[in-house]
Amino acid sequence: MFRTQQLLNRPAIPLVQLLDFVPRPGMRWIVSGKPKPSSEGFSINFKVGPAEQDDIAFHFNPRFVKRQVARNARTNMAWRSDHEDSTPYFPFEKYKHFQVEITCLADTFKVKVNGESFTKFKHRYDLHRITHLNIDGQVDVDSVEFGYVGSDRKSMFTLPLERRLTSGYEITIIGRATAHMFGFNYHCGPDPTNDYAFRFFPDFGTQRVVRNFMINKVWNPNPEVISSYFPFRQRELFTIRCVCHNDKFSVYVNDVHFCDFTYKVPLYRISFFEIDGGIDIENITVQ
Repeated sequence: MFRTQQLLNRPAIPLVQLLDFVPRPGMRWIVSGKPKPSSEGFSINFKVGPAEQDDIAFHFNPRFVKRQVARNARTNMAWRSDHEDSTPYFPFEKYKHFQVEITCLADTFKVKVNGESFTKFKHRYDLHRITHLNIDGQVDVDSVEFGYVGSDRKSMFTLPLERRLTSGYEITIIGRATAHMFGFNYHCGPDPTNDYAFRFFPDFGTQRVVRNFMINKVWNPNPEVISSYFPFRQRELFTIRCVCHNDKFSVYVNDVHFCDFTYKVPLYRISFFEIDGGIDIENITVQ
C-alpha cells in the first residue's frame, strides 16, 4: 500500500523542493507529467543542497536525442565515472504522459516507469546527506507525490533540524497510532550510535509512556515511566507538542500538559528529530 504524505500540483520547473524527511527505505516519490514537444530531455535529481552547483546523489536523465536514460551521481561538479546509460528500452515520448516512481530501498533507488520496473541505482551517498528534490529540463510536471510504502510505517523517519534548538522551540506531531508502540527522539546525529537526548515512547501493551536518554551508546538503566494515565488510543487522532524550555522539554498531548523531561544533553548538540514505530503521520510543524 502506498500512502501519500505530500502532493505538489503543477509545480514550476525548475523545481527545487526541500525534503521534509531524510530519505529512508520505504519512502517513494511519484512524478507525473509530459515532456515538451521540443524536449531534448529532462532530469529528476536527489541533491545534497539547493544550489545548482551542489552535489547530486541520484541523477535520472531521459535523453531524447540518444533515446537513453542516464543515471549518475555528481561530486564537486564532477560526474562520477561509474555512470549508467543502458536500459532495456526507452519508455518516454515527447508530449505523452509518463509516471516515474522512485522508491528508496536499503541499498538502491528502484525506478518504475508507467508502472513497469525499469532500473535500479545503487546509493553513492549516505541517505542522510540528501536534502532536496530537483526537477529540471524541458518537461511539464502535473504532480509530484511523496509518501510511504507499507501498511504500517515501522521504518524510522528523520527530520534534520535546520536551526539550533533554543528555549521556545516547538515541534508538533499530528497522527494516529497503528501498532502497539511508536516513539519520537531528539537525536544528536543520524547514526543509531549517536547520543539520544530524549526518547518519548508510548507502549499500548503496558499502557504506559517511557522517557529515556542514551549517552556514549548506553541507555539510562532507570527510565522515567508514566503509568497513571495513558492518553493515546489506537487509530484515534492525537496531537503531541514538545516545547523546549531553559532546562527541560515539556510535552503536551491533545493540548494538555502531560510531562516534563530535564535535559540530559545540551540543546546545541541535538541535530535530528525522529519518529519510529506504528504511526500514520498527518502533519509535523516546527516553530
